[in-house]
Amino acid sequence: MTDSLIRIGTRKSPLALAQAAIVARRIENLKQGFRVQIIGISTQGDQNQVSPLSLIGGKGIFIRELEDALLRNEIDIAVHSLKDVTSNTYPGLALFGFLKAESVNDILVSLAGHTLESLPRHAIIGTGSMRRKAILKYLRPDVRTQDIRGNIGTRVAKLHDGLDAILLSDVSLIRLGLTRHPHQVLPANQFIPAPGQGVITLEARNGDHPHIRICRQISHPVQFVLSNAQLAFLKAVGFDCQTPLGMHSHISNGLFSSTLFRASRDLSKTEIESFSCDISICLSECTKKGHEWKDSPL
Repeated sequence: MTDSLIRIGTRKSPLALAQAAIVARRIENLKQGFRVQIIGISTQGDQNQVSPLSLIGGKGIFIRELEDALLRNEIDIAVHSLKDVTSNTYPGLALFGFLKAESVNDILVSLAGHTLESLPRHAIIGTGSMRRKAILKYLRPDVRTQDIRGNIGTRVAKLHDGLDAILLSDVSLIRLGLTRHPHQVLPANQFIPAPGQGVITLEARNGDHPHIRICRQISHPVQFVLSNAQLAFLKAVGFDCQTPLGMHSHISNGLFSSTLFRASRDLSKTEIESFSCDISICLSECTKKGHEWKDSPL
């Protein structure tokens, strides 16, 4: 590269900026003389923090402005939360790196220190996620939910407005240094996380080999396989944020294993399924499973 400056594009939320800082440190730790500039970009999802995602464009509203900036060559690498990325990126762009999550779990945050089991009957839980609402209904059908959106600090503040608890990703508190808040980490095999939850992904222009190489260098090799397998499933199933869907995957001793959760849009029906395969065929198996689920809706 003739210019050692690398321009990283990110959303402007505190969590997104913290994640961009993680990427910047990883690049600087390569000790290859790179200078990193973090460029905050306002997205449609950040501008509208009131309306449910399902009504204003789904997951893609958090990444489109970053992709536009990539295509205009205003940034070199876009940093996303993988769970915000749809299965189809803009033409000319692709995901070239995946950073392993410190945690993929959901957490229950409660000022009173409640757990999911100890919550009082008919407790009110704050979450805007259809998946979290569906799993709550499955595990605690008596519990009520209230839509909340906004950055992590805004959501935590909602606990002072009459909510008994809120649901967040564990990694959001970890990366923002907010783990002091009383919380219960929910087991991923019970409270099945969103596909890609906690994973930071790196997007670059096809053919931009110098920046693609940087993405590859800081990418986690096992996470690269896991994330591409999950993306293959999402592409095949035709996922959108109006469909409550969870997917927890891991690799052990050469075996790819995944647990899937889905619910009908009215949350009246749920399904949980697990499958395993050799790591060498996980992409094709995830694609096959995605088509099976698409062809047999609840």
